[in-house]
Amino acid sequence: MNTNPSAMPEKTRTEDLPLISVIVPVYKVERYLDRCIQSIVDQTYRNLEIILVDDGSPDACPDMCDAWAARDCRIRVIHQENRGQANARNNGIESSRGILIGFVDSDDWLEPTMYEVLQRALEEHDADISMTGSIMEYSDGHQVYLCQPNVHLIMSTSESFKYVNLPGYQTIAPWSKLIRRSVLGNIRFPESQRVGEDYQFTYDVLAASKRTTYDSTPLYHYRQIEGSVSNTPSEVTPSSYKAIRNMVELVRQKFPEQLPFALYGQMRSMVSLYDQALVTGHAKERQWRDFARDTRAFIRQNIKAITESVTLPHGRRLQLKLMAISTTLYGVFFLLYKRIHPERSK
Repeated sequence: MNTNPSAMPEKTRTEDLPLISVIVPVYKVERYLDRCIQSIVDQTYRNLEIILVDDGSPDACPDMCDAWAARDCRIRVIHQENRGQANARNNGIESSRGILIGFVDSDDWLEPTMYEVLQRALEEHDADISMTGSIMEYSDGHQVYLCQPNVHLIMSTSESFKYVNLPGYQTIAPWSKLIRRSVLGNIRFPESQRVGEDYQFTYDVLAASKRTTYDSTPLYHYRQIEGSVSNTPSEVTPSSYKAIRNMVELVRQKFPEQLPFALYGQMRSMVSLYDQALVTGHAKERQWRDFARDTRAFIRQNIKAITESVTLPHGRRLQLKLMAISTTLYGVFFLLYKRIHPERSK
């Protein structure tokens, strides 16, 4: 990937361009915070308002935020008691002045041209949301690309619910997106959830948009930290699964042409949630035995409609077929696979 951006036209360095508010919730990331903020400060798109929300961090982060604000007049700091990432993001939204809103997690970093590329895509395609690809960064230096290469999409609202349910395209996470405030409106992150709050927020924003864009060029670096909230055994939590079911009903009512893709998204989430129960040793509990039974029934009921519209990878087909045959057999093979390939996530 070429990380050397070409020179920007002079006018893009002025305040003639729309103000982008970049909201960064900060909590216990003193090892990574400087790199994160530096990557925002160094953006080729200069008209930024950078809002650091110190969510009651008990380490050096509050002082580091204040030091950055003293160095760059575009940075503002909000200090608050610890209320969680959703509340920190929401307070950042309420405090922001930009007509465009972006989010960055405080242990991640950006390519220098990210906001320039996202803002240009909004304007060129008269879009409400623009999205970029991302890379998972591991401590041992290896990288995993979270996107199909060379994908460029301009999507209607309906089409956005197709691609958000296909792996390898846009992610649920808010940090890969630039959103018009006019579309954001009163949409906020659900504060009752400590994990998985991204799902309902992103579905609501997509539903409120008229056009979205996606460029798979990876411009966001998503750091994987052992033991962090974002580095869990599965991509889905019970709270996010509820949001996924809500999404399926929305698609069923408003965008029925995308229902097979929404059902595929639900199917993937159910299998992934059961995988989490297997990895954490809870699969033998009554609630998870019941969930496994429901997952098996869901696959049997919907797999035909899904495969008529969705091209499934060979490995995914085998996985779903095994789950439909026997949840017990699936569990044995899944745990064996994880033992052989502990580095691979689903």
